[in-house]
Order: sequence, then C-alpha cells, then structure tokens
Amino acid sequence: MLEAAIPIVDSIKWQEIWKIPIMESGGKLIPASYIPEKILCRPQYFVQGIDGAIPECFMREGAFAALRKAATLLPKGYRLVIYDAWRPFKVQQALFLKFSEELREKCPSDTDDESIFDMASRFVSPPKNDPDKVSPHMTGGAVDVGLADEHGLSCPMGSEFDETSKRSVTHYFEEKLRNRELMPEEREYLFNRRILYNAMTESNFINYADEWWHYDYGNQNWAASKGASFAFYGKISLELRWSKFD
Repeated sequence: MLEAAIPIVDSIKWQEIWKIPIMESGGKLIPASYIPEKILCRPQYFVQGIDGAIPECFMREGAFAALRKAATLLPKGYRLVIYDAWRPFKVQQALFLKFSEELREKCPSDTDDESIFDMASRFVSPPKNDPDKVSPHMTGGAVDVGLADEHGLSCPMGSEFDETSKRSVTHYFEEKLRNRELMPEEREYLFNRRILYNAMTESNFINYADEWWHYDYGNQNWAASKGASFAFYGKISLELRWSKFD
C-alpha cells in the first residue's frame, strides 16, 4: 500500500480555496517534539534565522494525532522529520517576501508584480490577516515533513526542502516514469516520496501538489481537497506562560 503511485493532480487556486468557510473547532496548539523515536523536529526557519521563527514545531492536537498515526505506518527504521508546522504571521510574511525577492532576481527585468506574486504563491501562500483567508501554516493544521532512516540520515527525496524547482512537485518522478525508465537514484526518490505520501494520506492528510513536503489537515486546503463544506481550523495564536505569538 505504501508503494502505491502518487496521483498526478493540478496546483490549487488560492481564490477558490479562500471561498471555503471556516468553523473553528478550538483545538489547541501542542509541541510536536516529544516522541523522537517516531517523529523528529528540525524547525528549519529558526535554524535559518527567519524573522519571527521559534525553536519548536507546534501543531493542532487533532493534526498531531493524525501525524502520529502516519509515523506508525512507515516501514521499520523510518521516522518522520518535521521541518515546519504552525507559523506566526511574521514568519509567513518574511518567507513570502524572500521568495518574491528571489524570483525578482531570477526573472527578466520586465516581469510585472502580478506575475511575481503568482509565482511566489506556488511555494508560499500569500500572507493574510483576514480570518476568512488564512495561510495554511497559520492554522496549525499544515506540516512540512520528510523522512529519516534508522541511522538518523535524511532520506533523499529528489529535491531539497523548500527548493523552488519542478523537482519539488510531488508527482515529478511519477511523470518521468510514464516516459522512460528511471535511473537508480530516481527510483529511490520515487520510492521515498511514495512512502511519505501514502502514510500521510492514509492518515487523513492531503498533499499540496507543488511541494512533496507539505501536508494539510483541517484547514481550507484540506476541506477543498476532501470536498468538505467547511474547514475546522482557522488562524490561531500561540499562547505560552510568558509569551504570545500571532
């Protein structure tokens, strides 16, 4: 089952996603780093010094329960690695700006702002403070994940986390397989993506097709993919004993 092919699907359209109503369930944010035997946390944006990032990965309780299930479905010796989960608005804004600036440097000088915005939106959802149009990571229901092996080494996935190239599209190697025999390293990439995809979707997550690492549960992306009439996770703040993050 975990080796089943990844379906080839289209990219989402944010304007359609944001039409889905949110009926907040009230599930709280909890830390995801307490079970290293199954799930490792490596908060990449804190490591990379992104403004506003925190040194822990938080998820909604229900989403984390689904993630724990996914971890149990992996083959022996595999673990999930969380790169990012809940984000405050400041981090979402900083990431979108960085991706936009990167694209501006790479694109022809006459590329207009709307085109840059559309391209950046493929890899980072536009930062919104509108309670009806919530960036997935700001809900606590989105998680960026990869795999690690029994030796603690990251499993190769065919592109780096956050790589802005065609190789990051989840079904990239499935499409290659349609046209030719894969090279040995490509077969390994395909196998690892299938392992991750099938464990996550079997646990009620949905994948964002442009990023092999991004999965959603309970938010507007999830509701759109599942055909649900509403999302049950909206924007949430992280409230700790001495600090609050929005």
